[in-house]
Amino acid sequence: METILIQGESKKAIGLLIELSRQLKLKQKKLTKTEVEDFLLAESINEGRKSGYVSKQTVLKALQK
Repeated sequence: METILIQGESKKAIGLLIELSRQLKLKQKKLTKTEVEDFLLAESINEGRKSGYVSKQTVLKALQK
């Protein structure tokens, strides 16, 4: 299974893409703003887990900037 996420400002353009996906017999789902934010937060967490441990001092120092 392959997945893409497309975001746009034009309701007309998004509607056209949804209609095209229906004609191609692809599944589609509109995501709410909250669902998109949750997805992006999860991706950020996963990236952070891969990059390794960071000390509390390093985080606090970065937040002070």
